[in-house]
Parts: sequence; structure tokens; C-alpha cells
Amino acid sequence: MVRELIVKGNTKMGKDGKVWAFNLPAIITCTPTKWCLAKKGKEQNCYALKGNYKFPKVQKSYRERLELSKKDDFVERMIHEIDKRNPTYFRFHSSGDFYSEEYVKKVIEIAENSPDVLFRTTTRRRDLTKIIQELNSLPNFIVRESLDTERTTPKMNLPFAALSQLDIVSKSNSYECKNDCPKCGYYCWGNSVDMHFIEH
Repeated sequence: MVRELIVKGNTKMGKDGKVWAFNLPAIITCTPTKWCLAKKGKEQNCYALKGNYKFPKVQKSYRERLELSKKDDFVERMIHEIDKRNPTYFRFHSSGDFYSEEYVKKVIEIAENSPDVLFRTTTRRRDLTKIIQELNSLPNFIVRESLDTERTTPKMNLPFAALSQLDIVSKSNSYECKNDCPKCGYYCWGNSVDMHFIEH
């Protein structure tokens, strides 16, 4: 069983403990496109399917967190962990996505009970649009719709996170992710802007 329900953000997010995260397994919780599953070189495009994310222990911990998220005490446990760690910023789903309406409702309750924390996530779950829009309406939560070469146009009435080569990026004023959160001052957590990132 996982020792900690939430974990410190990765090096991109900074090492000072300002950012904490909760992750779930990719593919079984999200709706991957052909782009996500396609390979670039030896690894798949989706960053949650390569690098450290592939380690068996990491994948095991994500599956365990998925099961924990289905339990009745999940909201209470998450609120307790967030209070204990006192993050400034919190990332849901560096890996994984919303998998049910009930789960999104739990995330809403967690965020409502952590008003001093800024939350963000990205999603592909257009089948859960209405409840995800409700989550995005919270003053401390930003949800972005994930776009790639298979999904080039937003459909959820949310800000987007897109690959930089998409036409929508050149036609918008989207913010470029610097891939270094402390350096940019955690801009995308505090501002509900469209954003884009360069493939690596």
C-alpha cells in the first residue's frame, strides 16, 4: 500500500515543497488519442507513459491511489494530507485523468475545503464536461482541456493546454510553458490562460 497519498511535485515544479500532486494510472483513467499512444523514437508521446512514470513501483502506486480514490474516506484523507503538507500549489494528474462523475465531485469537495491552495489539472474527458466545468468554476481550480494533433480544437469551454505546433496556438495568445515552474512564478496556476508547450 502507498505510504503517502500525495507526493511532492517533480523537479520541473520545484524542490521547495510548494507543489504537491496526486496521480493516477494513464490509459485506464483517461481517453488517449492515437497521438498519445504513438511512439516518438523508442517512447510513446504521452509523458505519463515514459521515463520514470514507467517504473513498476510507480505504476503500482498509481493503481493503489486509484483504488483509494474510490473509497468513502478519500475526501477526508486528502483534505488531511493537504492540510498537513500545506502546499501553495497542487497538481491533480500529472499522470491519469478524471475517471467518473463521482470522482470529480470528490475533487470539488477537496478543493472547496482547501481554499488557500491553487489547484490545476488538464483533462481529455469530454464525456464528463458538465461536472468538470463545475470544478473549473471554483476560484482556486484551473482545468485545461488537453489538445494534440488528433484533438486540435477545444470542445469543453475551458482554457486549453496544446502542443505548440497546432494552428490554434498561432491564432491565439496562449502562454508558452517554460518547463520550469519556479522560473515562471507558477503562472499557469494563478492565471486561467490558454497555454502551449513544446514536445520533448
